Amino acid sequence: MRVNSRIFRRYDIRGQYPEDFNEIIAAKISAAFCHLYPQVKSVVLAQDTRLSSPKISQKVIENLLFFGKKVIKLGIVPDGVYFFSIFRKKFDAGIMITASHNPPSENGMSFYVYLDKKEKAGYDLIEKEMEKLKELTLKEDFAALEKVIFKGKVVNLDLKEDYINFVASKVNFQKKLKIIIDSGNGACGFLPEKIFKKLGFEAKTIYGEFDGNFPHHLADPYNPKNLEDLQKAVIKEKADLGFAFDADGDRVAAIDSKGRIISGDTSLYLFCDAILKKTPGPIVHDVRVSLALLELFEKYRVKNYFSISHHSAIIRKIIEKNAVFGGEVTMHFLFPKDYYLYDDAIFAALKLAEIVSQHQDFASFLDNLKSCYFLSPEFNIKVDDDYKYQLIEDIKNYLKEKNYDLIEVDGARILFEGGWLLIRASNTSPLIKCRFEGKTKKDYQTLKKFLKNLLSNFKEKFSFSIDFVF
Repeated sequence: MRVNSRIFRRYDIRGQYPEDFNEIIAAKISAAFCHLYPQVKSVVLAQDTRLSSPKISQKVIENLLFFGKKVIKLGIVPDGVYFFSIFRKKFDAGIMITASHNPPSENGMSFYVYLDKKEKAGYDLIEKEMEKLKELTLKEDFAALEKVIFKGKVVNLDLKEDYINFVASKVNFQKKLKIIIDSGNGACGFLPEKIFKKLGFEAKTIYGEFDGNFPHHLADPYNPKNLEDLQKAVIKEKADLGFAFDADGDRVAAIDSKGRIISGDTSLYLFCDAILKKTPGPIVHDVRVSLALLELFEKYRVKNYFSISHHSAIIRKIIEKNAVFGGEVTMHFLFPKDYYLYDDAIFAALKLAEIVSQHQDFASFLDNLKSCYFLSPEFNIKVDDDYKYQLIEDIKNYLKEKNYDLIEVDGARILFEGGWLLIRASNTSPLIKCRFEGKTKKDYQTLKKFLKNLLSNFKEKFSFSIDFVF
């Protein structure tokens, strides 16, 4: 079966099942991985709740065994348990079968390598490493490695109790809270509830059953539509806080006691403020952050660094800059001084609950918190994968010719006196993403008009529509 090269994204592998990604293709990719990393002896294998994940996982296991690897089978677990298992037992690598927040018709793979145990983190296969994996998979020539093939073995491992005890030991609460959890039928399941109850909280889960159909809503907490049931449940149960997790458990959204969404921007602000009060130091963040967050860094007189919008890139920059925290407005959060260096949504939820417990009336505190100015949602515009990066390059060249002030870490963040505007290509989908923020309502409207005029210059050449945005 021929492999569609488009399933290889910059940071992982994703495609429609079974047309573009299936167990046969997963076997070819895992064979290429074994060829690329012959020094890897032990591989942790985990999966999310998608209906296609068991078949794909089984084929990957068979291939890893064929290439002599020791396979540590976790079954359905969130990213937190998956990475915890790798670090706790010092295994060489990991493969997660997941398409994260994408629709149930898709599936994919992500890879992690942890060969240098002296380092505090290994690395995801991204960009250059992913390109090597892609080239080898498409080539389908593993003859050289076949000469050293021997049988591997499978070990079933369950470290959930160890994980629960570990994360519970890392938090300290001023008071107990009532928590409602929406696991979205994803890999977190009832695990967050179990942890909060262990800590003495009153906790209840909706949609905790594993179900790859995602019958209630997509497990994507960044989309407000997917938070509506949790908002209603928090109000009905008179809870202090609600948490919604994505399908593989690396992102979390929060709801306050009034049923309002605590945005990724606000969560990022809260984390940075809490951490900098205790441990001032560099912060790494994505290119979508608010001016209010940048002003917070000025207040604490700490350095901050823009990063490509992906947790793998942020992790690398955290290590490079010895940062005390890293995060994205899309609800990926990393705590290098308190925890292993990976984005665990359950741990982030615990740390946010820790902050909430310090306030007598957290909802009122939020009413007076200025975590952003007039900030737009993130607009998605469909642009073919073959053209989206060229579109961004053309836009950047156009802006440079007109002498606009740009930050080019990821796409183009255009700086204005009254705010900023961002245009970037999605790492995982055939989309470009746009966002802007004005210091005043007038600035907001000016930036919105500027974005419309800017995109209009390119929509015919790249065949996309902006009518739904404006």
